Amino acid sequence: MGKSFFDLERDIALIVNQSEGVALQSSKINEKVEKYILHTLKLILEKYGRGDLLDTVYTITKELTINGVKANQKRIFFEDNNLDLLNESEYERGMTAFKQEFRDPQMNEVYGKKARERDISVKIFISHSPDGMKIEIENNSTITPIEEKRLREKMKKGMGYNDIAEFYMDNMDNAEGAGLGIALILIMLKSENIDPGLFRIFTLSDRTVARVEFPFTENYHSSRELAAAQT
Repeated sequence: MGKSFFDLERDIALIVNQSEGVALQSSKINEKVEKYILHTLKLILEKYGRGDLLDTVYTITKELTINGVKANQKRIFFEDNNLDLLNESEYERGMTAFKQEFRDPQMNEVYGKKARERDISVKIFISHSPDGMKIEIENNSTITPIEEKRLREKMKKGMGYNDIAEFYMDNMDNAEGAGLGIALILIMLKSENIDPGLFRIFTLSDRTVARVEFPFTENYHSSRELAAAQT
């Protein structure tokens, strides 16, 4: 039997207080998962007196988690329908069919079950200290060349906006397809005076990682800075 939210709430409070890292995992995104993520982030931010960042951190984490879940669901859909992700024409055809199928809200539960059966999930790793917070969200799917090209285009486009209303006005007919989620993340980071360069998405041999960092003090060193110092 799974734990109740009361048990999870108690356990996560202990973990937050006793360690500098928290790991969450799920094969789907629903209200219960969102509540658990929100509670975890709230505990961490309040621990360091940065509750003012909760809306921004939660919105970004939720958006990246949804993206990870969707990426996994897409891979399952393509596999089940014998579609080749690397073939551009099949990719376009598959994406049209995928979006059509997922108009039914129940598909999130159906594909959540399929993901569990195939040991596919999204993992959220949160490391924190008095100087800052790093969130890494991993999913089991790698980015294809087609997807990477489109992602870079969305990142570049999103960097040009400082206000979500401005983005909507320029992309009124196709806001979601134009990269609304990416633009939202970049705009929210800018609104908190956080370097948007602290948001990265990269692919490894067996997974994709979205990383976003939130400095609390000037003493915070980003993952990129720490990696550079080691070379």
